[in-house]
Amino acid sequence: MRDPANKACHNCRRRRLKCDRDVPACRKCALTGQECLGYGKLFVWNEGVASRGKMMGKTYPVQREPDRTISTGNSGNSLIPQVYDFLPLQLPLLDPLYQGLDDTSRGYLSHFASTVSSDMVIADITDVNPFRSLIPFCRDHPILLHIILANSALHISCLHRRGLDPEQHMPVLAGEVSTTDAVHRSSRAMIDALSAKQKALVLLRRALEDMSHIDVDMIAAVVHLFIIFELISPGEDEWKAHVEGALRLISYLHTLEIRHSSPAALVRDCITSDCLTYYILGSTLMNTTTLSDPFLLPGDIIASLTRAEVNSYLSLPTPLLQTLFKACELSNRVSLGEMLGADPTPFLNEARDLLNTVQSFNVYAWASTLEGDPSSTRTLSRIHTALAHQNAVRIYILRSVEQISPSPVAGVGLGLCESETEGLVTEIITHLSLVGLTDPIFKATSWPTFIAGAETDNVVYREWAVNRLREFWNLIPWGYLRTEEEIMRKAWRLRDGQPEKEGSWIQQLKGVERHWLIA
Repeated sequence: MRDPANKACHNCRRRRLKCDRDVPACRKCALTGQECLGYGKLFVWNEGVASRGKMMGKTYPVQREPDRTISTGNSGNSLIPQVYDFLPLQLPLLDPLYQGLDDTSRGYLSHFASTVSSDMVIADITDVNPFRSLIPFCRDHPILLHIILANSALHISCLHRRGLDPEQHMPVLAGEVSTTDAVHRSSRAMIDALSAKQKALVLLRRALEDMSHIDVDMIAAVVHLFIIFELISPGEDEWKAHVEGALRLISYLHTLEIRHSSPAALVRDCITSDCLTYYILGSTLMNTTTLSDPFLLPGDIIASLTRAEVNSYLSLPTPLLQTLFKACELSNRVSLGEMLGADPTPFLNEARDLLNTVQSFNVYAWASTLEGDPSSTRTLSRIHTALAHQNAVRIYILRSVEQISPSPVAGVGLGLCESETEGLVTEIITHLSLVGLTDPIFKATSWPTFIAGAETDNVVYREWAVNRLREFWNLIPWGYLRTEEEIMRKAWRLRDGQPEKEGSWIQQLKGVERHWLIA
């Protein structure tokens, strides 16, 4: 390994940035698509302008060297002309990753490294962010390059559009002089995003034609980025096909007897965790009788989820995630059983067992084990967020069986009443209010915010939920956050517009038969 330079490169010194002093060129320059000017003496050509003496400030024409020179020196070969070719010196970017990319693509790649990849994790540290570590492999995997460019361009489009929303009170971005300018830049970035996505789709279809010769880890990472694309865009349905495809690839990974090393293997746990969580959260409002159990996939799925907990931006404890999936299954079976006139007692008993399982989960031990320091600020934020998730899962279970247990029945019913669920809403809001906008764990509070907002009839609580989701949108301009607010308002309209309640708001939203993902 080469020793680092003893001073910053010329670029970083000019921009007053901390240089990593890497040799032969600093990585900070490479990441931003600049040519590193190095660490030695810098010679600047001033185009023939005298800088000293009596001729200072005066210019004179620069004599160009001829393309070919013939020398007849005094050596023994003086009669043989010496011909030299002077070729123009082409200085490529020192990082091969950026060679062949135009300025726009370099900008998108830089934006993914600095912003988009940081949205996908809790701790945005260079050595800890697995999604940023994918960038160097774009040179050898065009499919990865195109889907990264697509996500970055779409994200930039959303940033420009965010300033156009009168409800957000967001200023236009730097460099924009008018609303028209913001619309133009947003549209141009959107076109770039869709173009790059289409190229990635073409390459994905070709890759999947022969599974025996593909890098399954890399393709799983690409499919995961397709899911992120759908979450950033305001679409509602396309995420489902990508999630199911990613889970099939994850399942296939564990069936391979000999697995070749892959540059994308480091993100395998993160992909497994995110995709499985998306699948379960997306199933909460989806009415289906064919819900596959993702925990039965080959391999140690629980271990992958547990390892990814520390940096997953969703930060939903694995035990609660398992219980939530069982609650999704129960909710679907309750709807089917009610149609068939089945005895509700087994469903109510199962719901009671699930509630006991949720209640027995030790949030404090989980957070302390995850962070290592029980008294750290991060641990306290984990505790508040996990307690909010715990109460949100309880609300989901109670509302899933509400239609077969509308009132307390001794020995059978769950004793569900409005004051009980409203108390859970109050607890969720109390805990989430202690996780502020600048807290990295704030990213993990979207789902409990939605559950609390959709559940409550309290006008003040509803306004709190709307404002928090808009704060979320200001922080992370992903389209699914706007969709969450729309679905929450739809739940209110369905409930408020009926003089007599017909089923819970969860069952009502399921009846709409849309594939919503609340993450």
